Amino acid sequence: MSQQPPDREPGIPTDLLGLARIAGSSVRHIVESLTKGAVHTATDLVHDIRAGEPMSQIFDERVDLIRRTALSALGLTSTATGVYGPVEITVDAADLKAMGDAMITEGWDSAQQPRELHPSFVPILHDLTPDEARILRFLAVAGPQPAIDIRTKALFGIGSQRLADGINMIAAMAGCALPERDHHYLGNLSRLGLVRFSTEPVADFRRYAFLEAQPVAQTAYKSVKMRAISSYRSIYLTVFGKQFCDACFVLGDYTGGGWAGDDRGDIYLGKGPRLP
Repeated sequence: MSQQPPDREPGIPTDLLGLARIAGSSVRHIVESLTKGAVHTATDLVHDIRAGEPMSQIFDERVDLIRRTALSALGLTSTATGVYGPVEITVDAADLKAMGDAMITEGWDSAQQPRELHPSFVPILHDLTPDEARILRFLAVAGPQPAIDIRTKALFGIGSQRLADGINMIAAMAGCALPERDHHYLGNLSRLGLVRFSTEPVADFRRYAFLEAQPVAQTAYKSVKMRAISSYRSIYLTVFGKQFCDACFVLGDYTGGGWAGDDRGDIYLGKGPRLP
């Protein structure tokens, strides 16, 4: 008589395809995660056999390890009721060091190294709104954009108060549906390491006059009786942001509203560096 299989935990799929269907992920993603620990698992298995551990116990532990690894790779965990939810991971300092050392050891395999497509590109795309994607595409072709902070004027800047900060026209120029949310968008893009806020101005100082004429800037100027001044800033893509845009957006036919090639070739007078 054939032996009946042991009772399965309710709600726990037994194959990788079932796990993938629940998480909406690919089987390859699970397999890759399992493969990373395959060498270590095989080594431990040989060690346990040599130590005389019961074969049934050894294989039960290995099956449970593979199952937990697959669930972790999908960002899932099993509960007593068979319901899956986000994995809650508690690690201490020793766990972090072990994870870091394992990553370095596995990193000697050149096949696992990211090439043109960094593994974080996909999760970053999921963290973007459509307007944020438009901003990234615009910065990719138009280059650094001007921004201004408005402060009260004080001797040597001592006691100066900030009246407004980060005034820019990037969201409007990029064609965002909600340009008034530009600070939210740029804050998230900075959090993701895609854009940088710099105290360095753009090359053409005339571009700041357009920002100083905006209603939000004029309101800040008029909010104090003392004199207010502008601090010239710039916002641009990081190196990682450029790589992300090259990989994730089609940039060839997009001109950024004409800013892809801003070469007027004219001559101007006034303070600030001259255009190259």
